[in-house]
Amino acid sequence: MGSSHQRILKAPRARSAAQIWSLPEDPNFLHVEVPDSSETIIVVDRTLTLPRSSVEKPIRPLSEDHENFELQLEVSDSSKTITTPIAIGIFSLPTELICHILLLLHFKDLSCCVLVCKAFWHVAQNFVDVQFLLELYTQGFTETPTLDWVDVSSKMCSLKRLASMWQSDFHLNSVSEQTVAIGNILSPYLAGFQSVKCGIWWMWVNSRLFIRECDTNFKSTQTWPEQSFALPVHRHFLMSSVVIDPLQDLAVIVSYGVLDMPDRHVFSMAFRLASSQRPHPNSACTSLECMHPCKMVPEHYFYFVDQPAICGDRVVALYYHYTSHGSASNIFIQVIDWRKGHAKGYPLYELGGTKASFHLLDEQRIIVIGPEGRMALYTLELDGSPQRRITYVLPNVQRSLDFYLPLGPLLPLYVIHATPSFHGKAVHPDLIPDYVTSLESQIMVLEVLSCSWQVILVVDMAIFATKATQSEIPVEIPWSEWGPKYTRYFPHHPSHRISVFGSKMAYALPQDRAPEPGQRLEELRAEGSFYVHIWDFNRAISRLEHSNNVYDCDSPGRLIRRPGRLAQTCFTKVDANIITNHPYTTAVCPTGFSTRHFDRFFLEQDRLTLIWAHPGSVQIQVVSPSPIMPTSEVGLDVEQGQIAHNPELQQTKEMQSRHKRNILFYLLSKLRRQPRYPESE
Repeated sequence: MGSSHQRILKAPRARSAAQIWSLPEDPNFLHVEVPDSSETIIVVDRTLTLPRSSVEKPIRPLSEDHENFELQLEVSDSSKTITTPIAIGIFSLPTELICHILLLLHFKDLSCCVLVCKAFWHVAQNFVDVQFLLELYTQGFTETPTLDWVDVSSKMCSLKRLASMWQSDFHLNSVSEQTVAIGNILSPYLAGFQSVKCGIWWMWVNSRLFIRECDTNFKSTQTWPEQSFALPVHRHFLMSSVVIDPLQDLAVIVSYGVLDMPDRHVFSMAFRLASSQRPHPNSACTSLECMHPCKMVPEHYFYFVDQPAICGDRVVALYYHYTSHGSASNIFIQVIDWRKGHAKGYPLYELGGTKASFHLLDEQRIIVIGPEGRMALYTLELDGSPQRRITYVLPNVQRSLDFYLPLGPLLPLYVIHATPSFHGKAVHPDLIPDYVTSLESQIMVLEVLSCSWQVILVVDMAIFATKATQSEIPVEIPWSEWGPKYTRYFPHHPSHRISVFGSKMAYALPQDRAPEPGQRLEELRAEGSFYVHIWDFNRAISRLEHSNNVYDCDSPGRLIRRPGRLAQTCFTKVDANIITNHPYTTAVCPTGFSTRHFDRFFLEQDRLTLIWAHPGSVQIQVVSPSPIMPTSEVGLDVEQGQIAHNPELQQTKEMQSRHKRNILFYLLSKLRRQPRYPESE
């Protein structure tokens, strides 16, 4: 292996170090001055060739089981020079080049290299680029296929921007603001009928669909016209709702049955382009009727559990009905492959009712919470059949006489907040972020909206990881065994809006400082201000923060907190005594926002979309935290923005990137282990 850098190498049992450098006439050979002809030199790396004139015998390999595949040669004359690849490898490269090579690795591989190799650890400590990469790994971010991993400068710009966001006392910059006229609707707020994903906001209200782009990071050629849907869409069905997946340009129109519907037909789905009302070209059928898995008693009304969910090729809908005695039936699930046009229904173990909810993790996993206070993980097999794997018992809620109604006790309502899924074949790949958070690093927030003191449970999604899906026999785990390890709970009020992305939770609170542990805050006033708090529950982040930050509001970086004991709680005394003490970090924006007509917000990794629902219109404001970077790094961001809008600068940038890539690949090719031994005489 050739190199123009002089190195000092120590041969085994050598009385003095040998100097080595590349030969001018052939850079593939390294020149070594051997001070002692009796010295035996061990060749560690076999990627180079030794000239025959310098050795008494050809190179002979040692035994097969010899460590490091060492080679041995004997020097015949001390006046002669030989070339030998002794200890030549990646660590002989310049440190800056090693840094660039590390940046090409996957997050997980880079972390392993730094942990097991002291040399890599020193490189990581001396280069801030690698430190940013490692911090993103601790936050659970993983790369998506859309990331241009070759363009190191663009990659590092994105990494530094993400790693420096949502710090203590962050400031929010307005990215865009627009008002959407929705007509004469007095109360446009409809729970679950609007959402934001990858910078695309959509809202379904009064049989009208509104879609707007809120992301200014890219120039899209897609238009999203307002769409109206006539009623009824089928002689047996009436319109229920529309669910959107902007990544796949998919709109799923869900219609439910009326009393004179055919036997076992419960609802239908139509698959159209979200950008128009035309049928989706990737779907085998324009509409599909979903049939109940068993016989039905006439005149039963069906009710959906939350809204249907889309993930990749699958659409999942949960529903139930009331029996003639007035009690809710078990929950049923319909698993639809919208591309192939297949649908099939199955019964679940959980009872239905207004207190039930669910969350679709991905195409193979779904979480179902029944009114009994049990959180079950199901896996969806290839044919769509659900298999219950594990059930986590939630803490018991107090039952007082004030909670009982004539038909039974009023059970708590669990509202799920979680990160949206990015699975599926994206029609608009520009919308997909370069980095997403792995499931093991995400959280799920449960609002427990009982009639007593409301609380929120922050659940570590690691309990739904791959190991949990491998249980062949359904397992039920009591709260005392899993709660203290994987959850945190806090006092809450329903007016305090919540949004979750990855391991972070955006929280709308009435004060501009982090609440004390266990402190219960007042509700948001109709006329006043709220402040955006960002709580990060990634354990690796909290461990990395300095311990002096705990309860120190004036310290830089993130502020570490620990959950405190609640003075008032809706849980029973036994379960309330089981508290968690895992740390989390907090940050708050000192700028307040108006609570007048404030509806909700949506957190994404680099932006926050705030919604105000006025009579007849919806106001959308997108804000982004100011990255905390050195001035030189901020300049890099400005440069990236100029390049995006200047074709000539973009072309120059691409040429520079290709030049760097060619140099880097040439150097990497020199590290490939391709033995070149001389033939035996």
